[in-house]
Amino acid sequence: MIAALIAIALSPALAAAAAEVPTAADAPVDVVERLGERIASAQFMDSESHRVRIEDLAARGKPVLLTLIYFDCPMLCSLVQKGVIKALNDTSLRLGEDYYGLTVSFSPKDTIPEARLRQGGYLQVLKNAGKAVPAHWPYLVGGDSAIRAVADSLGFRYRYDRETQQYEHPAVSMVLGPDGKISRYFYGVEIAPRDLRLAVVEASQGRVGTTLDRVILRCFRYDPASRRYHVYVVGVLQYGAGFFGLALLTLLGALWWREIRKARAARQGKPA
Repeated sequence: MIAALIAIALSPALAAAAAEVPTAADAPVDVVERLGERIASAQFMDSESHRVRIEDLAARGKPVLLTLIYFDCPMLCSLVQKGVIKALNDTSLRLGEDYYGLTVSFSPKDTIPEARLRQGGYLQVLKNAGKAVPAHWPYLVGGDSAIRAVADSLGFRYRYDRETQQYEHPAVSMVLGPDGKISRYFYGVEIAPRDLRLAVVEASQGRVGTTLDRVILRCFRYDPASRRYHVYVVGVLQYGAGFFGLALLTLLGALWWREIRKARAARQGKPA
């Protein structure tokens, strides 16, 4: 009897506490960075109706530029995708040679024909993709459990708004390393081409890009606070000291050679 009375007395408090627990629909839209972690294992369908495992597409020996969108998005998703394409077009990076792309729909309602349509439209305006094939930038659709697993592994938090029948989601793109580990996040709909190129070179551990890219990467470091690459003073000083030393050796060598010529001319009785 006493236990029953206690339960009755506590039931309003328990109900209130339960009401305060956030559900998936009430979860905040956000990005929780999971740098260094691998993308989840999950099965999807690509634009050619092939069953694929996303972890295989994310770890193909080259950096992967990953975007999460949904095809009926009225504005933000297309801005994110166009921003990525625009930045890539200004980097001279080559799809299929320097990096791979990967776009995943986080709406289980999206279909394979829609994936094929979006893939063709975006890749048509991508430069430096002459030898690329659709498999170099797959567009994937999948079920809710697979999508949730991948989104959670990337720290991508979104929710469906029943009133507007649209998804609320962050504007973010990611760079994965050749092994499928998350290397860098880019926020917003515009990416600085220099930052994107440096992120791909950094993710590849120097296997992508030119010697100049590797020198620049030594002089620039990624700042998590501003989410940009900034001049790294120590790196600049190291290279500056190296260049100064080389210039000094060149000058000393020239003076030494001049003195040798003078001595040789003096022995031969000729003007130097």
